Amino acid sequence: MALELRPTALDDLGLPEALAQYADEWTRRSAVAAELRVNGLGEGRLPPLVETTIYRAVQEAMTNVLKHAEATRVVVTLNRLRDSASIIIEDDGKGFDGEGAMESNSRARLGLLGMKERVAFAGGTLAIESSPGAGTSVLIRIPIQSSEEGPR
Repeated sequence: MALELRPTALDDLGLPEALAQYADEWTRRSAVAAELRVNGLGEGRLPPLVETTIYRAVQEAMTNVLKHAEATRVVVTLNRLRDSASIIIEDDGKGFDGEGAMESNSRARLGLLGMKERVAFAGGTLAIESSPGAGTSVLIRIPIQSSEEGPR
């Protein structure tokens, strides 16, 4: 059960490399091109809760792309700012009516609701931008407390 909570790749490789490895494996399995962009991390680490939350959110978002989007490309952008980290997962798929996606209780939206709950637990916010025919963007921002930061 502990392995399900925090992937060992995060401890072994750090978040950027773990995400790069995941994106490469996902591309091989799905035949959908996935690109990772990382800004502002350098050699530093994010707090473990932030890393785990981001990694799991990317997994869920990319699973949703595979199941629902009919996309040909996904771009994952990880940004480190002074007091927060953000991740944007964008696809060029068929999109959906994003207006009420987070309020829906249907089984089809359980992945989105799970992501929202995981991000909220870390003190962050999650937004979905999508409309039919226009792809989908998942935007996550998580605050970073300086006392919780990992090794530099």
